[in-house]
Amino acid sequence: MTERLLSPVEAAEIAGCHKDTIRRAAHFGLLKSQKVGRAFAISSDHLQEWIAAGMPNHRRKSTRKVKIEEQSLSDKENSEEP
Repeated sequence: MTERLLSPVEAAEIAGCHKDTIRRAAHFGLLKSQKVGRAFAISSDHLQEWIAAGMPNHRRKSTRKVKIEEQSLSDKENSEEP
């Protein structure tokens, strides 16, 4: 018997999140999926595993903000050294 594959919209309805959250998680490899043409297809088993893991997701950070934070951390470390 073949396993039924879900579209990102169907998976989002089951998970209770936005379809872009599903697409982002699949794109970054946090949610196991298959590419079918230009779209992702998610198995219901993998979706349930992803939900049980707490629905880990990749969020984009502003690179400028990250660079400023890294710079301030390195400044603090340099000022603390004797």
